[in-house]
Amino acid sequence: MARKQHLRQFLSNSVWSGLSTVARAGSSLMINKLFAVYYGPQGITLLAHFQNLIALLTTLPNSGINVGLIRHLAQHEPDSASYRSYFWMGLSLNLLTFLGGIAAIILFPAFFLERFSQEIPVQPGITEFWIFLCLFVLLLLHLFWLSVLLAKQALRAYVYLSLLTSVISIGVTWWAVGRVELSSALVLFLTGQSISGLVGMAVVIFKGLVPRWQWGWSPDVVRNLGKFLVMALSTLVGAKLIDFVVRELAIQQFSMVETGLWQSVVKISDSYTMVYVSILGMVYYPKIAALLPQPQALQVYVKSIFYLLVPALAVGLLIFWWQRDFFIQLLFHREFLAARDLMNYQVLGDFLKMTAWVLSYIITVQARVKLYILTQLGSGLLYVTLVACLMPLLGIEGLPIAYAVRYGVFLVFHLYLFRSYFLKA
Repeated sequence: MARKQHLRQFLSNSVWSGLSTVARAGSSLMINKLFAVYYGPQGITLLAHFQNLIALLTTLPNSGINVGLIRHLAQHEPDSASYRSYFWMGLSLNLLTFLGGIAAIILFPAFFLERFSQEIPVQPGITEFWIFLCLFVLLLLHLFWLSVLLAKQALRAYVYLSLLTSVISIGVTWWAVGRVELSSALVLFLTGQSISGLVGMAVVIFKGLVPRWQWGWSPDVVRNLGKFLVMALSTLVGAKLIDFVVRELAIQQFSMVETGLWQSVVKISDSYTMVYVSILGMVYYPKIAALLPQPQALQVYVKSIFYLLVPALAVGLLIFWWQRDFFIQLLFHREFLAARDLMNYQVLGDFLKMTAWVLSYIITVQARVKLYILTQLGSGLLYVTLVACLMPLLGIEGLPIAYAVRYGVFLVFHLYLFRSYFLKA
């Protein structure tokens, strides 16, 4: 009975998650298509690199502090002292970690920006720098408002804000491609992503989710949010930074065009993975957070969702793989069909990764910091090692093979770690 109730609630809440995700995924796919048609594989490579740079600046705030905020704000009412402490401390830490990311880019511009300066002839000046900075701050605020709405389960407002962001991003990019240089198109893409930072502020104020101002460093609040910040730091190094480095290695080993073909496969993967992550983040994560005080109920829920999602993932990915030529042409262009064979191991790796995530989310919600850091950094180090070994031997195909092996090991580790969830007492 409990299993049926869990599944019914999961599927019901997934409807709102699905609407938000369809908007985000559809926007991402349309933008990829526009860059592919007008700028070719080179445009896809630089778009992926630019999006990776955005992720490097927003991972600590969004995947660290905001994840912790969702857990803690959900437990308190907006007029409570605890809510005020977490809200304002979370916003302050968002800004501090973002400034730390900006400082890293300023200190190491060659590593982060050299690829753009080589491929794009226009050199940014001080005015362009401040425009970039303002756009990134708006994007940071947008992500913060979304986490507040999600924490209070204001799913309709969350979905509408996501829809607005998607529509603006598509509209701005549609206008830009073919009319402006690639560099300007990237800036306008960021503009479309950021403008909802102002709209989101109005929404959370209207809903009464912005508490009155409170200043003061609460050690408990800093400690609780700090755990998620440290975990996000390992994600930043073990995932986002690793992706940036691997893409650089691919560009140096092959070319912008070949790397763009591989990145088209990765971007298709990212699009349907976004749908999956959204469902887990909006429905699964808050539920397992609520069940933390009830270990037995948590095990029942995790096991139920695991057995629901794994077969669905297998069927969905097999259908996608069978029709991969159709999707490559639909989402990119005929010239990207050369990447069809790279899809084989990419899809396998996606299945292994998405299956493992059902279990890895438990580590996150339990705030098991040391174990989370170990898995993230260990997985990233394994991936770089595999890429360094397989890329010279197998060429560009070595990249998706390394990806599949990485997440095969990742899944086996988590199945062993949570084996008690599946063994009968």
